[in-house]
Amino acid sequence: MANKKAILEQLADYFAEKGMMTPAEYKAADDAPIRFVVAKRPFGSWARMQGMIKANFPAQWAVANKLPIAEAEPAPKPAAAPKAKAKVADEAEE
Repeated sequence: MANKKAILEQLADYFAEKGMMTPAEYKAADDAPIRFVVAKRPFGSWARMQGMIKANFPAQWAVANKLPIAEAEPAPKPAAAPKAKAKVADEAEE
């Protein structure tokens, strides 16, 4: 897992600098940080690798896809108010 995370971080930083690429564009790039096969192998597919970058490195994903950074990170959901406990029937009779 540590190897996968390191590869993912290298690719996320590279794509943030150069923009997201298709496999053909990545193979043709002279300055790619790691070979295509080594980049793809731990994830099984190029699309899965891109999805993992999106999930684990949202800031780099936003820069690579030219999205506003605010869209890359989902807004936190408001916490639900705690519900009051229902009184037990025995306590109500007393």
